[in-house]
Amino acid sequence: MSTSLYEAPGVLVEFESPDVFHEIPLHLPADALDAQVSELAARIWPGGTDFQREATAAVYREVAGSLDADGVLHAALGLFATEDDRISTANLLVRIEETEPGDPGIAAAALHELLSLEPHRDVHKVDLECGPAVVSFHATEIDGEQVAAPFAFLHIELYVPSPFGGYLVVFSLSTPSLADLPVYVSLMSEIGESVHFARDRGASGGVPERSPEQPSAGGDARSVFG
Repeated sequence: MSTSLYEAPGVLVEFESPDVFHEIPLHLPADALDAQVSELAARIWPGGTDFQREATAAVYREVAGSLDADGVLHAALGLFATEDDRISTANLLVRIEETEPGDPGIAAAALHELLSLEPHRDVHKVDLECGPAVVSFHATEIDGEQVAAPFAFLHIELYVPSPFGGYLVVFSLSTPSLADLPVYVSLMSEIGESVHFARDRGASGGVPERSPEQPSAGGDARSVFG
C-alpha cells in the first residue's frame, strides 16, 4: 500500500492505494517528470526491451501533461497478472471538487439522488470510516473507425464528501478487464475505507484535526461494492 496526501484550502485528504496501482507522476517539472515516467515504464516492462520502455515512458509523459491540464490530483495505472495468465489493467483518477458548505450526509444523499436519475448507472449509498459516500457503476462502449472492434469499459466511481463540508473527493476507476470486476470492486473498497480528512491548521501552527471517528462500516461497504 502507498499513501497519498493532498491539500485543498483548509483541508487535507489522505488515502492509500493498493500495491497493484502504479502512480503516474503529476505536477512535476520536466526533468523530474522524465525520471519518474522512466521509472514507471521500467515497472510496467520489467523484462521488456529498451524500445518498449522508452515508448511507454513517452506515452505516459504525454498522459501526465494532459491530466495536469485537466485538474487531476492523483493518477495511477492498475496492473496485475490473473490466475489464468492474463494481464488485467485499470486506470485510477482522483479529483477534489469544491462544493457548497454543508452536512456530508446531505451532500451524499443529494449526489445519490442526482446520479440515480441516469438510467445506465447502478448507484448506492455507503458508509465509510470517514463518513457517508456514494458509489456508482456504469459501462461505456468504445467503437468507431479507430478501433478494429467495439469494446467496453467498466467504470466504478466513489464520491466522498468532506466531513468538514465544502469539498468532494471523486475516485474514478475504469477498466476494460470486465472479468476482473470483483477484484477491482474489492480494491476500490480498500481505497474508500482508507480515506481520511483533516483540517489544515498549518498556518496557525496547530495540529491537524482528523475527521470524526465513526463506527466501521467496512462489511456494509464491501457488500454494496460486491
